[in-house]
Amino acid sequence: MEKRPLPERIEGGRVVLKKHALEEAERMFANVDRDRQRLRQFLPWVDSVKSVDDERAYIESTIDKWAGFDYFDFGIFRVGDAVYLGNAGVHSIAWSDDRCEIGYWLLGDFERQGFMSETVALLERACFAIGFHRVEIRCSSLNLRSANLPRRNGYHLDGLLRQDAVENGGYRDTLVFSKLRSDG
Repeated sequence: MEKRPLPERIEGGRVVLKKHALEEAERMFANVDRDRQRLRQFLPWVDSVKSVDDERAYIESTIDKWAGFDYFDFGIFRVGDAVYLGNAGVHSIAWSDDRCEIGYWLLGDFERQGFMSETVALLERACFAIGFHRVEIRCSSLNLRSANLPRRNGYHLDGLLRQDAVENGGYRDTLVFSKLRSDG
C-alpha cells in the first residue's frame, strides 16, 4: 500500500487523539512522573524519561517519525476538559504487508472507564480507512488489563510468543492479537 499519514486529530465521543506537540511536554512528563511506579511494570521506556527535556526529545522523535511515515503517536485527551489521559500510537508499520500495530498506555486514574477501548477503536478505524488490512496489538502475557482490551474489542488471539522480549530484567511472553479489516 502507499504510505499515508493518519489524521493529526481524531475525535471520538469521550476522547480526542492529538498528534504530539512540544507544548505538551511538561504536562506529559508530570503525569508520567506521578504514575511512574505503576507504569514501569510493563513499559520499558519509563525509566529513561527522567526530565521534561527527555519528554521533549521523545516528542521531537515522534514528530520526525510521523514525517517519515514510520510511527504515528498521539496524546489522549478527555473531551470537555482536555485532561491528559495517556498515549496511544500506531507503530511496527509494515507498509508492504498492509499491517501495523497499536500500542497504548493509560494513567492509572483513568483505568476501567472505557477511555482506552474507545481510543483503540478510533485508531483501528483510522488505520483501516487509510488502507491497512491487519491491525495487531501485542502485550505482555502478565499484563491482564492490556490483554483484556483486544479481547473486548473483537480482536483474535493469534498466539503467544514465548520469551521473545526482555522486561524488567527477565524474559517475558508476548500475546499477539489481530483484527482484519474484513472482521468488521
